This record gives sequence, structure tokens and C-alpha cells, in this order.
Amino acid sequence: MKFGKTFETHLTIEWRQQYMRYTDLKTMIRRGVDGAPTGEGGATDADINAYYIAFEEQFFTECMHELTRVNNFFLEKLAEARRKHATLKLQLLASARAPGHTFSSYSLQSSQRLPSMVSLRDNTSGSNRKLMTQRQLRNAYSEFYLTLVLLQNFQSLNETGFRKICKKYDKYLRSTSGNDWLEQNVNPAAFTDQRPLEKLIIDVEELYTYYLAGGDRSRAMTKLRVPPLGQPTPPRMVFRAGLALGMFIMLACTTIFSYIRRPPEEKNIEAFIRLYRGPFTWVIFNFFMAANVAGWQRAGVNHVLIFEIDPRSHLQPATFLEIACTFGLLWTLSILGFLFHDLINVQDPFVFPLALTLIMITLLINPLPIMNWPARWWTMRLVGRVVTAPLHYVRFADFWMGDQMNSLVTCMADHYYIVRFYAICWLRYANVIFCFDEDMFVPISRCLPAWFRFAQCLRRFRDSGSKSVSYLLNAGKYSTTFFVVFFSTMRGRTDDGYANTFSNPYTWFFILSYIISTIYCYAWDVIKDFGIFKIWRGEHLFLREKLVYPQAFYYFVIVENLVLRCFWAVELVVLYHKLITPYNIKTCASILEITRRFIWNYIRLENEHLYNCGKFRATRDIHLASLNAQQERMLENMMGETDGTDPGGSNTRHADERRRLAKEYF
Repeated sequence: MKFGKTFETHLTIEWRQQYMRYTDLKTMIRRGVDGAPTGEGGATDADINAYYIAFEEQFFTECMHELTRVNNFFLEKLAEARRKHATLKLQLLASARAPGHTFSSYSLQSSQRLPSMVSLRDNTSGSNRKLMTQRQLRNAYSEFYLTLVLLQNFQSLNETGFRKICKKYDKYLRSTSGNDWLEQNVNPAAFTDQRPLEKLIIDVEELYTYYLAGGDRSRAMTKLRVPPLGQPTPPRMVFRAGLALGMFIMLACTTIFSYIRRPPEEKNIEAFIRLYRGPFTWVIFNFFMAANVAGWQRAGVNHVLIFEIDPRSHLQPATFLEIACTFGLLWTLSILGFLFHDLINVQDPFVFPLALTLIMITLLINPLPIMNWPARWWTMRLVGRVVTAPLHYVRFADFWMGDQMNSLVTCMADHYYIVRFYAICWLRYANVIFCFDEDMFVPISRCLPAWFRFAQCLRRFRDSGSKSVSYLLNAGKYSTTFFVVFFSTMRGRTDDGYANTFSNPYTWFFILSYIISTIYCYAWDVIKDFGIFKIWRGEHLFLREKLVYPQAFYYFVIVENLVLRCFWAVELVVLYHKLITPYNIKTCASILEITRRFIWNYIRLENEHLYNCGKFRATRDIHLASLNAQQERMLENMMGETDGTDPGGSNTRHADERRRLAKEYF
């Protein structure tokens, strides 16, 4: 792989603008060589020499500008890392010395072996409530270590980039000026000195080992170590996903063919659709999540940071694909069992949907540390935070999950039907059609996702210091769902008393409320969630300044989002003319809504990545407990300690002392 591609692959996305512009400098060299005058064109030797002298001055001026920017950003991040390191060290020692905090005896004994460790017993006794717990310290050190690794990668990529571009300059212009400029400017630069950062990394490893891992270095490094940047998906994971996908496709084709040739009994068709539509929704949702994660990774949208997921254990697209295919396999096998139940001597076909639902729930909530337990636990906690809104502070992942649930309304209603069917109707009645009639809890289940988001918006308004009215406007958007569901329910229960549905006044209230809701939600999508319609002329017409995806994709999303949000009108006309049965058109509407949310996810996270999750933050925030006055003075003293570099402040050293990128990077 060429270095330019490696450079783009391994850089930290949030710091993209702070890296040297390797590709631009390489293009500048090529253009300079291609545009050079030649003797065949009538240029004299003096003209040619003057051109190359001017180009050399222009090129190295640009290189110096890049060097200054890279160096300043590195020094800023290094100073920030030193302060975080000193603050964390104080918190660690204060927690270790404070009564009531459980640290291993090995850790307490080992504190005497570290040069910067001081006793904080006297000033921590009255402020234990402010101290970080051992778990909080582990998380903080884990995130801080990730920051140091990313900063180290920033060093290596930029140093190698300057070395490569200077070598390329000498090659194309047959000169030694590039090497001379490298030795005079890049080698003495602060960002190429590996020693301060290496010392920080070693200190963090020692502190974590002694205080938080009971002296077990292998255990400490298991928690701290970061996966290699740009590491491809393991082949075994790709193989499993491909095998599962192939099996699912074959079984899906078999299921479709079997349904055509051997459909369920007429009296069981609606029950069949109701019982299998909900689980099928989860299959489609996981397929879309695999595509979302793959698209975010390809476009450089850091979903791991936005969702505050541990980068050491986040799921790859292949894993999402494997999960989707596994659920799909269970779904198809259950349908085949339903269709051929008499051939396999099973009297009651409804045991198969029940088995499918129970198996899927078990796979999700199984507490054993298998089958991606960290991801499953993260999902369950996230759903729990959404359901218990507004009792928790609302993070991005919380309201993102709430929005996903708003697109799974039909799925949630279907699962209510499943619970009601097996709890009340199954085994009691021969005719089960009436078991799927709408009762009072169906509209409640359709309102619940909107209520979750409504409550989250109110909580965000309460927690915001500015009391921004935008949170209330967002809450108003979700409140329109309550009116839509109310008028829809009243329309359905009173339609029998009118000659046709358009004679029913509730129909017109339903249409009016849906129009208002559609306009409100669509405007919020494109203006607030997508952040577009900010430019009204020029190249990015109707879009915004920064774009990650191809420009045509945004215009497609503008149209697609409106069309799919208006599908309710198509559904109303189809039902009025009785072209399709209600549960079939509702199935189509459910799949289209999930598809709309799938496309929405791309632009929503891109907007969050570009404008709300920036400020050069490449790891999760570390919320440190406050320090008292004595600890603040100690922090200032620790910040002034030598870091092991040249006491004179010089960063000059022999080139062999610098760490280079491994050969596999080129």
C-alpha cells in the first residue's frame, strides 16, 4: 500500500485538519515538475534555474507552514495530556490513601516505589465524597491511555509524512534540498521527540499496574492496550458472516417458495403475519445497522466516539451482519416449521413463533460472557435509559436509540400482540382472528416511543444551562404523534357509523394532524438533524459547507425523506379503495419507515461528527473529581517536574533515536 493511502487510513479523524497535507504537497511537486520550462520550449538555462529556485522557495515555505501547524497542535495536546496525567495521578493517590476505598495491599505498598508518589492522607479525610472510585479511575486511565496512543500515532504519521515528502522532492527534482530542509527543520521539531510522550505512557502503565491491577502487568495491559489502528476485520469473522449470509439467503429462498406452494390456512394468515412481522423487523434492522457501521467507517464518521463505546470492544460490520443472519436463520426455520408442522408431527403450528420469540430474547439477555456480551449489555442499558426517561441525563446514544424506537412503532405493537396472544388466546380459542383486534393498549404502545423522546427533550431542557427553546420545539415535534394516534384510534372506532371514512369528522382531524406532524418532522430532519439548507447559492446549493458523502446523496436524502414520510397518504388511499389488506400495507409502511431511518442515520451521525462532536476531541471526555486547594498546589508542582528531556529545552538528537513506522505501513 502506498504511503498516501496509509496516511489517510491511519490518521485520527477528529484531528484531520491538523495533520500535514501530504497529498497536497505531493500534488504540488508533480505540478511543479510538469510545469517546468524546457530548452525545447525556448527557455534558457537561466530561466530554468530561476524557475526551480522560485519553486523551491514556494514549496519549502508551504512545508514550513505545515510544520508549524503540526508542531503547535502537538505541543497543545501534549500540555493537555500532562495536566490530565498529573490530575489523574493525584486522584489515584488520594483514593488509594483515603479510608474506605478498597485498593489492593500490593498497590498501597508499591506506591513507595514510584518517584512522584506523595502521601495525601492528611487532606483526603474530609473530602472522600469527591474522590473517584476504582472503577471510575480505570475508565479514566483507559481513555487517557487511548489519547496518548492516538497522539503517538499523530507523531509517527506526520514525521514519516515529512520524511517521505522531502524524499519525493529530491527524487523528482534531482536535488538534496529536501533532505537538508528535513535535517534543519523537522528533526529538531518538538513533535518528533518521542521521549516525553513515551514517558507519559510508561507512567500510566506503571500506575495502572500498581494501583488498579494488583501488580499484574499482563492484566493491566489487557485493559489498556488499544487495537492496532486501521486493523482489518479478522478473516475468521468475515468467514463466519459470509457463511451465515449464504445460509440465510438459501433458507429465505426456500421459505418464499414454500409459502407460495403451501401457504398457511386462511384463518391463520393474519395471525401468521402478526406473529412473524415483529421478529422480521429486528432482522432487517440488524442488516441496516451492519450497513450503517460499514458506511460510517468508510466515510470516517467516528460512531465509536459519538456513541461513547469502548474502542477496544466495539462491533465490526461483519459482526452485525452475522447477528442479522443468525436472527434471519432462526426466523426462516421457524416459518418453515409453521408451514410444514403437520409433516413433522407437530399439531399446533403456533409453537414455532413462540419458540422463535423466546430464543431471540434469550440470545439478547443471556448474562453469560459469550456472543458479544459487552455489546448486548450496552444495548440493554441503553434501552433501559430510554424507557426510564426522564430520570437520566440524556446523551447522544440515548436519544439516538429513542429515535430508532420511533421507527419501530409497528414492531413494538406487534410484540404486544405476541404477548397478548400467547397469554390470553393461545390454547383457549379455536378461532384466533379476534385476538388481533385493536384494544386500548395498542394505541398506548404506539405512543410510547414518542413519549420517551418527549420526556428526553424535557430533561435536556432542564439540564441545559441556556434553557434553549430548541429542546422544547423538539419536544413539540414528538407531541404531534399523540394527536395522530388519538385521531387514528377514534377514526377506526367510529368508521362503522358513517357511509364512508371521509364522512367521519375524525378522518379529517387525522389527516390534518398527520400533515402537521409530517411537515414538522421533515423540517426538523433537514434543518436540525441534517444541518442542511444553510447555503442558498454556489456549489453546495441547499446543503452546507462541509460534506462527507457525495453531494448527490444529500439531494437524494432530501427527496427520499419527504416521500417516505408521506407514505401514510398512500396507505390511506390504498385502504380506502381496499386494494391491499390492512396488515399487508402496514407491513410495507413499517419496512419503508425502517429504511428511512437507516438512511437518516448516515446524515445524522455525519452532522454530529462534523459540528457537535468536534473541537479536536478524539476520545471520550474524562470527568475528573474536583481537587482541593492543597491538591491544586501539588498539581502545579508535578506539572513543573522534568519529563526526562534535555534540561536545556533542546529537542535535537540523533536520527537513530527516533521511532519509525514499521515497514508494513508502506
